[in-house]
Amino acid sequence: MALNKVLRANSDAELLSYIINVTPELASEIDLPAQGESLAPIGKLIMSNERFKNAFINTINVIGLTVIDRNYWEDPWETFTERGTINFGQSVREIAVDIADVFDYNQYVENATHFLQNVVPNVYNYLHELNFQKFYKTTTSDDQMAMAFNTEGGLMRLIEEIVGSLWEGYKYDKYIVNKYQLCHRILDGTITSVEIDNYDSLSPRQRVTAMKNISNKMTFRNPNYNPAGLRIATPFADQIMIMDTDSEAEISTEVLATSFFRNDADFKTQLALIDGYGNQDTARLAEVLGSQYVPFTNEELAALANIPAVIVDREFFQNYNYEFNAEAETANGVRATNFFNPETLRNNHYLHAWKVISTSPFKQAVVFTKNVTPSVTSVSVTPSTATAAAGQDVQLGASVVTTGFANKAVTWSIDQDSESTAANKATVDLNGKVTIPSTHGHGSAGTQGTYYVTISTALATDEELTIEGVTYKAAAADDTAAKQATAIAALFASDPHYTVTTGTSTNANRLSFVEKSGWYGYGEPTVDDSALTTGVVAESTGTAGVMTSGVWVKATSVYDPTKSAIARITVS
Repeated sequence: MALNKVLRANSDAELLSYIINVTPELASEIDLPAQGESLAPIGKLIMSNERFKNAFINTINVIGLTVIDRNYWEDPWETFTERGTINFGQSVREIAVDIADVFDYNQYVENATHFLQNVVPNVYNYLHELNFQKFYKTTTSDDQMAMAFNTEGGLMRLIEEIVGSLWEGYKYDKYIVNKYQLCHRILDGTITSVEIDNYDSLSPRQRVTAMKNISNKMTFRNPNYNPAGLRIATPFADQIMIMDTDSEAEISTEVLATSFFRNDADFKTQLALIDGYGNQDTARLAEVLGSQYVPFTNEELAALANIPAVIVDREFFQNYNYEFNAEAETANGVRATNFFNPETLRNNHYLHAWKVISTSPFKQAVVFTKNVTPSVTSVSVTPSTATAAAGQDVQLGASVVTTGFANKAVTWSIDQDSESTAANKATVDLNGKVTIPSTHGHGSAGTQGTYYVTISTALATDEELTIEGVTYKAAAADDTAAKQATAIAALFASDPHYTVTTGTSTNANRLSFVEKSGWYGYGEPTVDDSALTTGVVAESTGTAGVMTSGVWVKATSVYDPTKSAIARITVS
């Protein structure tokens, strides 16, 4: 029996009538209570008959699947976070298809065989697996049940004790877990971040205008609003604006009457509330998620608190209910059961909830920030150095420090490989796993490289020279080429790749870049002298470096490709 009607019970008599009507064991043998009459006789009959009592308890256990007009909390995200039910297996495969490739007619018009070539469509898939298996428990006694029939409002209170605490806990946990996974997606940078400049000085209408601008763009095919880079669009009807309560309060009276938020059939974007992105019930989350819980740092909570709103596709949340067996007292992936403890003479009531709780990597989503420009501060790789035998794998990890929720993803590539035969070279996959073939060469000690950068003519004051991404701006006090070389060398005191020194008195204007141990073969330093008008710089090679047997693997920021880091793997 899965109850799905909407119940508005205003009295114990109405509630008991409902319970009797939907319980076959009771409906066939017990008369409905008359309005105004005591429920005690019916209660005594139910409590004195084990079959009636069990049927009554079973109905109470699942009555939470109805809506009782009491002080229950409604999840504001319920309408757009639930996708459906898993009928078979314990996972859901989400499939997305990008637009087809395009070809130039004139390029292939004379190609007699091109039409025979297969073109694989751009199909992406992601597996969402069962990851939420929880149960909720409460205990009642026969005395409590008997008392419910003898006191005014007692039956309502019994329902709340048995059903309310179970169902309210389940509903609340769904909400905070959905909020938790949305915020972690934001922190990971897999939701596109949009800065609203001068947010605090803007009027509420101007703030909404900035958000509406992005909402409008999301209705056109665009690869910039989902981490998979699919060219997809989200119509207004499928956009959900999740706005924090403070921001909504500021704009509601001035903006909502004429805004793009949905109020009736003539709508654009639906508005939903959140009680603050930085407001996380960390204690409850740790209890609910257990070992899956990754705590927020204070810095992360402060950054999340700076978010006024997020726009997501209606199908951004991929939450599915697990279908229990058909005989169970179940609905919407939740099963209610009870157990009588003969030692304590009490009834234990259980609510089991099994779900897939996940988010889509293919649906559009945008997070708005106040005065914080998305940027990548640094990229690092761990381990930065490793030694492996030919035939072994090495797993690398990347850490990306960002501001403004910039994407923390990286692309992996082989930067250099001492192996000359293509078939024997190392490879790296999307997750940073490096595979070194058993046929990879090893044992070479390499050759240390030395490279020179000479300041032939001194830079004029304030002229800029950039070497290996480090910019030197000539100071007035550095009025000779030798002084400028000394100042530049000081900038490279902690450089990981080179030991940088200046020459003797005869060539004090020359910088020597000597490759450090482990970085043989790194190559000559990159020099950008495009900003010079007076100064003149010359580059030369003393000894060309040859790398030690091994592989250099680079992690490059997706958001800012100028930021990267290299790990060195020596092949022994």
